[in-house]
Amino acid sequence: MWKSVSQVLADQFGAYYNIKEKAKVHHGEMHESWLINDHIQPVFVKSNEKSYRSMFRAEADQLALLAATNTIHVPQVYGVGCSQNHSFLLLEALPIEAVEEDAMAEFGRQLARLHQSGATQKYGLEFDTWLGPVYQPNEWKTNWATFFAEQRIGWQLQICKEKSIQFGDIDEIIRTVAARLAKHKPQPALLHGNLWIENCAKVGNKIFTYDPACYWGDRECDLAFSELFEPFPASFYRSYQQSYPLPEGYQARKPIYQLYYLLNFSHRFNGNYINLTRKIINSLS
Repeated sequence: MWKSVSQVLADQFGAYYNIKEKAKVHHGEMHESWLINDHIQPVFVKSNEKSYRSMFRAEADQLALLAATNTIHVPQVYGVGCSQNHSFLLLEALPIEAVEEDAMAEFGRQLARLHQSGATQKYGLEFDTWLGPVYQPNEWKTNWATFFAEQRIGWQLQICKEKSIQFGDIDEIIRTVAARLAKHKPQPALLHGNLWIENCAKVGNKIFTYDPACYWGDRECDLAFSELFEPFPASFYRSYQQSYPLPEGYQARKPIYQLYYLLNFSHRFNGNYINLTRKIINSLS
């Protein structure tokens, strides 16, 4: 694999990349991660079996999509490639520091600008993505309630059912969610889609975010997930609200949007996520 990595980086940097240091840094839920260095340019490498190339390509395309908005900071993509048995994604290596309050205030303003970028009138994306290791369909829809109820809640409920985790009648839950959102017609916003504290880091005086699950949807989804487990510092929400105030009814919609992520975590990790999921579903009826 490493010869192929060097070849892709040579195309990126214009000179052969001679790997002089290589260290495994984090074994995530799916991929292996490495930090490599030629003593000039460190590079972060995600790797997996060859069949994962399409997932890495989608991640690279999403990071490029976010970067093109000139709003939030994301790692630069150096390339996607394959060897005989492996696929890999090559990213800018970030000198990560602990998140601080002041930097998060600016990040709130940047996220507000992201959510105001673009002018699509549909919900979805040109390609499908993944939330963690789970496929995320993004078929274009003109109705937000239909999109979210079917392609987010219904999709995750079906995966839970296939893993013998039952939350009730799937069609009935989909109808209930759609009814709750029926009068809400948000302007489609480009979402990070996987925005929580685990996917953010301070680099210098900037907040970088990664591992996206992008699509055009209700901007409230990004905010709702950021509040679910370990909320961002108060300065983030304050500056976001000052830059792009949330509409009336967000607090009522927030648990519905958090339900998507809780369903995803339920079939990935089980445990207390199932209880939290069931509590929200029961509150909808």
